[in-house]
Amino acid sequence: MAALELRQQLRLTQQLIMTPQLQQAIKLLQLSRLELLETIHEELEINPMLEEMQEEGGESDKGIEEAPEPAEEFKEIQVLESLRQDFDWESYLDEYNTSTPVLSKRTPIGNHLL
Repeated sequence: MAALELRQQLRLTQQLIMTPQLQQAIKLLQLSRLELLETIHEELEINPMLEEMQEEGGESDKGIEEAPEPAEEFKEIQVLESLRQDFDWESYLDEYNTSTPVLSKRTPIGNHLL
């Protein structure tokens, strides 16, 4: 007599699929700045659907970015703090210290100490 057997398996796998976009990104990230500019110019010549866009302000190849000017100046503000005189800090601290559990002993668990 043949016995019926049911099994259930769960398998989790992780794969990295090298898409053409990922391959291109890895290739471009390894290039130096000059090699990247040369590659971009070659692609612009080869692909008629691509066109170069000039940034406003002229020369974009210099790589110099100016820091934006602050919109407004910051004014110095003084903060005055004072303790509440009507609060009983002694009783608050006593209550806090007695309400929190404190481990006074180290108890062994397995080969480890807590």
